[in-house]
Amino acid sequence: MMQRELEYTYAVYQTGSFSKAAKLLYASQPAVSMAVQRAEEGLGYPIFDRQAHPLRLTDAGRIFIHHVETIRESENLLHNEIDKLSDKKERTLRIGCSPLKASFLLPEIIARFHKQNPDVEVSLISSFRKGMIRDLQEHKVDIVINTVPETGVTDFNCIPAFEIHYLLCVPPDQPVNEQLRDYVLCGRDVAEGKHLLKQCPHVPISSFSGTPFVIFAEGEESYEQNKNIFSESNFCPNDAIMVTSPVMAYELAEKGIGATIVADYLIKEDSPLCFYHLRTQWERRCFYFILRKDYQLQKQQQLFIDLFREYMAERGQEENP
Repeated sequence: MMQRELEYTYAVYQTGSFSKAAKLLYASQPAVSMAVQRAEEGLGYPIFDRQAHPLRLTDAGRIFIHHVETIRESENLLHNEIDKLSDKKERTLRIGCSPLKASFLLPEIIARFHKQNPDVEVSLISSFRKGMIRDLQEHKVDIVINTVPETGVTDFNCIPAFEIHYLLCVPPDQPVNEQLRDYVLCGRDVAEGKHLLKQCPHVPISSFSGTPFVIFAEGEESYEQNKNIFSESNFCPNDAIMVTSPVMAYELAEKGIGATIVADYLIKEDSPLCFYHLRTQWERRCFYFILRKDYQLQKQQQLFIDLFREYMAERGQEENP
């Protein structure tokens, strides 16, 4: 049986759906269906009860999945043992991270790490969320910095790393700033972590109904976070412009085009913008160091994690519980 048929069938089992498995695999739903069908033909029995919602395994399917998991575990053990044989592995740190965080969070941390470990080669591989998880599964990176994977959580170890907090930034000439002057934070306030204090006043997004907004196109990393914040309050932003980059959104806000929601680590201390702590359950997002299950951290990888936490603590962003 082909490796792809095993992989696609296991993804359907993990997600409980052909369509969700297709999204996870970056494949078309017909391709996933055909792979499962070939696996079933090779087995001689159906693997899934397609009348059940969500899908359920048949008796043959349970046996099939048990052996697939055994194969996956053996592959992980094989890779780990081979990794330990490689002297070069001991001198390499491979990190997967989104382009945005790689640009704004990692340079200082990598500089500190390099100062302490000048002989260790650091490889930073930037990609988006599902691409990072794929790289981790395929042993292209050792550590991924991101939110917890939506599916297949049991395949990974997730070590708490840090939190980011989302703030609304508004051009200073907008009339709403005068109305809400008691709630305004400046760039220095954010740099000093005042937005993280329990006594920091917060406002509902609905207070900005008359303010033009710079919003994110679907598919961009911040799109879902913004969508959740707006949906929670049944708020429909008065769109001024749509962008695909948080950096561009922030810069357009500084140019006075409109308000936008950005992560606190992007905010400059000398920014002229007015910042607001929003009253929403979506104002923060937790990130983790994600590793393959049973992967043994090397000394330099543990040092990198320690330096990362130290740096984030200095910025007032402690690891999440």
